[in-house]
Parts: sequence; structure tokens; C-alpha cells
Amino acid sequence: MTVAVVVLVVLFLFMFIGVPIAISLILASISGFLASIYYIPLEVVPQRLITSVDSFPLLAIPFFMLTGEFMMSGSMGQRIAGFAFATVGWVRSGLAQVSTLTSMFFAGISGSGAADTAAVGKMMIPMMEQKGYDKGFAAATVASAGTIAVVIPPSIPMIVYGVTAGVSIGDLFTAGIVPGILIGLSIMLVNYWITKKKHYSEEATRFEFTAFKKTFIEGILALILPLIIIFGIRGGIFTPTEAGAVAAAYAFIINKFIYKDMKWSDIPEAFIKAGKMTAMVVFIIAGANLFGWLLTAEQIPHMLVELVSGFADNRYLVLLMFTVIFFIAGCFLNASAAITILTPLLLPIALEAGIDPIFFGLIMVVNLSIGLITPPVGLDLFIVKGIADVSYDRIIRSLLPFIFVMVIDLLIITFFPALSMFWI
Repeated sequence: MTVAVVVLVVLFLFMFIGVPIAISLILASISGFLASIYYIPLEVVPQRLITSVDSFPLLAIPFFMLTGEFMMSGSMGQRIAGFAFATVGWVRSGLAQVSTLTSMFFAGISGSGAADTAAVGKMMIPMMEQKGYDKGFAAATVASAGTIAVVIPPSIPMIVYGVTAGVSIGDLFTAGIVPGILIGLSIMLVNYWITKKKHYSEEATRFEFTAFKKTFIEGILALILPLIIIFGIRGGIFTPTEAGAVAAAYAFIINKFIYKDMKWSDIPEAFIKAGKMTAMVVFIIAGANLFGWLLTAEQIPHMLVELVSGFADNRYLVLLMFTVIFFIAGCFLNASAAITILTPLLLPIALEAGIDPIFFGLIMVVNLSIGLITPPVGLDLFIVKGIADVSYDRIIRSLLPFIFVMVIDLLIITFFPALSMFWI
């Protein structure tokens, strides 16, 4: 237990002074090696860093990142937004609802909360400001909707969990569909309530079927991409990694040869951006895996199982404990890092309590998705702050109703597992 204390102190110390999370995890692990009563050669560090990411399923991450970049290099993103506008833009608080629905569509393509938030934010936040929406609210709407990208498949955190826990990524994707839709609809309800209360929304107009039909036809090739991914995986046509490759190729072909609005010069930039995002995620996974390996070697998971064995038979108490742990972890850790660290520690407890590992992964990902919009390290917060050019505290105040409703959604998902697990 002394080693655990040392590594946690070192980890939070480095994070507090601003050291990147991946490097903080590696340095904390090295300090644990030095503090251990067992001899652990430092040669283990590069070995674990390399072997932890030497995984075929993890190749899905760069492919889905590249899909998102290809989508934004052409007009696929604009066509999806146009269809969302025709679908819900006519209701009261139309632009706020459009930003949420657009995020839900984008979530079914990119798998990254940061990519989703950046893409939708660049389109919708300036448009909402021009229509008289409060800057803080516009930023909060986009940031909260961006969290859906890690719940609705394909989800990069779910891929990380599937690899770490050794469970079916396809089943995880399926489990995330209904919770993602629930969260999206809840955010829309908050949008409606706030815009009506603050009196800065557009008035409701009439639904125009002609515009709906036109944008649907124009965007159908983009809109069916999430269906290709989900049904392809569930139907056994291809693996999640192959699905990522198919999605990237599909987005490239549609934008370049069908829509014909993607330049050859856009391709290198798309690869570079996807490579940078992938490098960031994979570096964090490598550092977190080393950290988790150290804790496992020191028997920390076994100690935790013994510690909670007294109430492990109370499923609901265990679920509540997990919810608190995941929520706190999401406030301080990147989702991929938290999953890689916490899964080896807590999954044995979940199995002891009779909790399905797929469901355990789902509630972990939903919890950590909220961490994207909670201080101090919520990634979506910093993205929308830069786009909207609004103060940090103003965004936080605007986000509070969204966080409250998402926590309620989380409790519903956690304590009513049939909602997400009925078709697995």
C-alpha cells in the first residue's frame, strides 16, 4: 500500500504543476518502481509502453479519427448540419437544438468528444451568437452535446475499455446507443427550458417537409455512415478496427468522388491532424497501462476486492460506489487514462458483485463523459472557450443545468440496466 500512496502523491503533484497526464503517469510509475520492496528493473518501462499499445483493436482509433477529419474536409459535416436544421431548426430554440442533434449525428462517425465539440462548435457557436444567444449558453450547449460522442458508437473510450477488459467492442457499441440518445434528448429539454426562461431564442416556425426532404436526400450518404458502422459490426461483416478503415475509406470516397468538394491538398492535413490526435490518445493509454501494471503487480486490485468484499453482494451499493469513483476520476483524468487505470482495479469487484463487464464498461464511459465538461481538466470546456472567446467561469455557470440533468441520466442508466442491455 506504501507504493500506491507514493505513486498517487507523485501523480497528483506532477498534474498540479501542469505536467502532461501521460508523462505524469510514467514518472509516477517510475517512482513506484523505486519505492517497491521488490526489484523491478527500469527496462520494464519502455517494454510496457510499447507492448500496451501493440494491439490490433487499438488501430480503430486512428481510423475513426481519420474518418472525422475526412468528413470535415468536405461537405459531409455541412450536409449533416443542414439535415439537423431542417429536422429541429423550426422549433423554439431551434439553433440550440440543431447543435445538439448535429452532435448526435457526428457522434456516430468520429467517436471523439473533442473532435465532435470542435467541429460543431466552429459551425454553431458563431451562428448562435448572431441570433442573440448568450455566449456562455451557446458554448455550454455545444460542450455538453459533445459528450455524447463517447457514448454513441463508435466510441474511442469504449474501444480502450474493450481492449483493456478483453470484452466485445461490438457489444459495448450496441449498449451505448440508447443511453446516448437519452442524453441527447435530455440536453434538448434543457435547451428548451433555458431559452424560454432567458427569452433569447428564436420563435417557433413551421416544419417544412420540402426542406426536410431536400436536406435528407443531399445528406443521405453522410447520414448512413453510422448505420454502416453499427450494422457491419453487429452483423459480423467486419471487426471494429475494420469498421474504422471502412468508415475512413467511405468518407474519403464520398467527399472526393461523389460530392467532389474535397481537394487533394486536404488529404495530407487530414492525416496529420488524425495522427496528432491519435498520438495524444495512444501516449496516454501507454502511460496509464504502465501505471495500472504497477498497481496490479503490487496486488492493489486484490486488496481492494478484499476491502469491499463485505458489501460486494449488494449490487446497488457497489454501483453507487463506482458512480462516485468514476465521476471524481473524470474531473481529473482523461477518459482513456482513467479507463486504463481503473479497469484492472475495479472490474474484479464488479465481477464479484455479479455486474456484467459490458454494463460495467458502459457506466464507466457514461460517467467519464461528464468529465469532459467538469473542471478542472474538462477538455470540451477549453475547446468551446477558445471558440466562443468567453470566460471559463461563465461557461461553468451555464453548464450547471446540463451537468445536473446528465447526472440524472447517469443514475437512470446505472440503476435500470435493461434500458441499454436488452438487445445484447
